[in-house]
Amino acid sequence: MKKFHLIILTVFPVFFFSQSIKGLNIPDSLKNKSYKYINDAYNKVFQVDNDKAELLANYILLKGKKENNRDILFDGYYNIARVKNLKNENGHPFADSLISASKNVNNYDYPAKSYILKGILFNNEGKYKEALDEYTIAINHNRAENKEQFFYINKLIAILKTATEEYQEALPLFLKYYKYEKDKIKNNNVDAKNYIASIFSLANIYTKCKDYKKGIEFADLGLTECKKYNNYSYYSYLLMIKGISLFYVKDYSLSYKILLEVQKGLITNKDYSNLGVLYYYLGKIKYATRSENEAIEFFKKADSISFTFNSFEPIKREGYEILIDFYKKKGDLKKQLKYIDNLMYSDSIIAVNRKNLSKEILKKYDTPLLMKEKVSVIERLNHQNAWLIACLLLISLAFIFVIRKNRKKIKEYEKQAKVLSEKPLSTPVLEKEQKNETPITDNASITIERKEKATKSDLSSNPKFKILIDKIEQFEKTNSFLNKNITLDSLSKEFDTNRDYLSKLVNELKGKNFSQYLNELRINYIVEELKSNEKIRKHTIAAIADDIGYNNAESFTNAFKKITGTLPSYYIKALN
Repeated sequence: MKKFHLIILTVFPVFFFSQSIKGLNIPDSLKNKSYKYINDAYNKVFQVDNDKAELLANYILLKGKKENNRDILFDGYYNIARVKNLKNENGHPFADSLISASKNVNNYDYPAKSYILKGILFNNEGKYKEALDEYTIAINHNRAENKEQFFYINKLIAILKTATEEYQEALPLFLKYYKYEKDKIKNNNVDAKNYIASIFSLANIYTKCKDYKKGIEFADLGLTECKKYNNYSYYSYLLMIKGISLFYVKDYSLSYKILLEVQKGLITNKDYSNLGVLYYYLGKIKYATRSENEAIEFFKKADSISFTFNSFEPIKREGYEILIDFYKKKGDLKKQLKYIDNLMYSDSIIAVNRKNLSKEILKKYDTPLLMKEKVSVIERLNHQNAWLIACLLLISLAFIFVIRKNRKKIKEYEKQAKVLSEKPLSTPVLEKEQKNETPITDNASITIERKEKATKSDLSSNPKFKILIDKIEQFEKTNSFLNKNITLDSLSKEFDTNRDYLSKLVNELKGKNFSQYLNELRINYIVEELKSNEKIRKHTIAAIADDIGYNNAESFTNAFKKITGTLPSYYIKALN
């Protein structure tokens, strides 16, 4: 087998490949190969040897740049982001670059495919709400004739439903996807990777639905098809599903043997999320066969992976319960407390990631009981570790304080968003007073408007001011303030005056500095636009910020909050 060499690769993907790839050592065997050959090679090693897959993906990106081929370049970004995500590395910069590069493209795959990619990355990180948002955008961009993409997006929605334990709702979507891929095979339109992926999805969902016979049946079918089409991308994962299903039908010996075989592939691919789940099931097998000490070691490995790679899955919860009970029986209070804390932290991360998408998980160790047991353990450790108790109590109090403060702030945001959403159209929103956290009322707006008219009347008597006032009015009417490059200097040049003169005029006419004036124009504009245009509400905060002249979502959010007293996300929610 020819070796693949990769010298240190550093890629900073900005819009349309603004930085070149350096340090990428391409084997001679690849340099004269076609794009199709390299892409096929990538598909064969994806999820089998991810280091090799990343090398091939980088070469696809480099090839697209050298040949000035947009389609190849897009595939390069897509493939790198996917493989980095599987290796627990950050694929988002590549996904963001792909979104930027393809947003004005309207072809068979893009820009929908770029939003699909972003959603997949979020889903794999457990950020289900964000994933759903990206899939929704993708559906809106999906072309009617692209059935492949449509069915794929529906499959991704089914994966989300699986993550939130809505298994019965996910099953019909997976069945439709499988039928679509199977029909393609029947019509000699062979797409082995997606076909096998559809089989894997069914094997997985049947196992989740506790139909283990079907789960094993489809896992075996998938393993057979991997060999038939010489595509092993899902081989390890199909084996893992089979091993898990065998555990549930109590064939512990074969289940253990299969899962140990899967372990090697997951370690090679650095797929630590699935490795943590695998260790949990190995622990469950040992626990079921009364090998308690071996079971505990596997559960500890699963816990270690969770905290090392920030990978928390609900299925592993029982492992913590067993660890807590084990050390409770042994009287090891420190380790009992450690795993209570770890379980509580895991629960909090899962809850945050799921937000409103998931139903409550029925828990043996629900949060109140855990808190009660934690206090009990702390009391028993009191004489041994007084300083530890003090720290834990302080942390708990700080945690409660932060939660209460955040809840209060959220209520304020929601209340102000409701008030703002109920204002009539064309009602100006003015920046909050520095010493008062309540936004200026409508009556105050009228008073300020009257003062502005009086000042305008006085200034208009000066011919020079009159010309500038007319230009400012035109600037506002044409929405020129949405231009991202507008500054006091640039506007002064456009108005054929000096910056100090214009600054003084804005200050006297509007009663505020130029920056405040510009922010109010933009925020008032987007408040009105969001209220009257439902389509804009579906955009991301970053996209909205870009549309109205802000360089990033943070500066837009800060300006919106300062002027309206709420956040754009809460305002959009109130409107919806």
